[in-house]
Amino acid sequence: MNTYRFPPKDWLDLPNFLSAEEFKNLPPNANTCIIIEGMTYAGRHTQAQVMSEELGLPKFAFSEWVTKYPPENEEERQIIAECLRNSVYLPDALRNKVADWALHEFYDKRHTDDEYYSRPFIMVGYPRTLEQAKHFQKFLEQRNIYALVAIIEINSKEARRRMSESTVKRIGHESDKLPEVQKIRIGEYFLKTHGYLKWLLLMEKAVGFKTCLDRSEYEQRKHEFSEVIDRGDYVVLSQQDVSQMIMKFLGMFHFVQYSGA
Repeated sequence: MNTYRFPPKDWLDLPNFLSAEEFKNLPPNANTCIIIEGMTYAGRHTQAQVMSEELGLPKFAFSEWVTKYPPENEEERQIIAECLRNSVYLPDALRNKVADWALHEFYDKRHTDDEYYSRPFIMVGYPRTLEQAKHFQKFLEQRNIYALVAIIEINSKEARRRMSESTVKRIGHESDKLPEVQKIRIGEYFLKTHGYLKWLLLMEKAVGFKTCLDRSEYEQRKHEFSEVIDRGDYVVLSQQDVSQMIMKFLGMFHFVQYSGA
């Protein structure tokens, strides 16, 4: 007979990933980062760019750094090229290695020279799995940084529609309009990222922002939004409304204002 064994209490211990309330109670000079997460084509990179520009915050986008990473050997180069070509995640160990190099270049060499050193920085594209989050926890702990995760929530139907209409120019997205590639990308998300994000929400270590509302919910809340896209059985909030929701939420954190952002 199979016996289920509960994992040890600390198996998902991410002490530097904070709830909104814990984040709000940090001192004004705390070192912080805001991680933008969500499903493929949820608008993570767009939102990160908007926040970076409007709040004047440094932005770390993993997709930009992976193309700059100097592979240690031919095997690494081939793995990176193949993963980008096939629209799949890098293996956790290699993704963590690339992130370590990139964060050293971004944070240790650049961000710490910033006169507003304690202001938050924006992250997008890393960490995307639980194993990556546990690895990133070490980076946060070593540098006394605290993270808040903001999750942009869309449904898979909307994700596939956006992929079919895609004008994204980032490397690795050249074939996103192909149905077989869409299945791979969305499948990767559900296999490796979705459960991790749901756990963060359950443990109140993340804040979710719904951008796709079913018809009944929209009818109750439509006075809150300036513009929506009608998809029949659901509606999609405009990028402007999503940004305003997140910006309004971030406005509660006094150190964002204190830092000069």
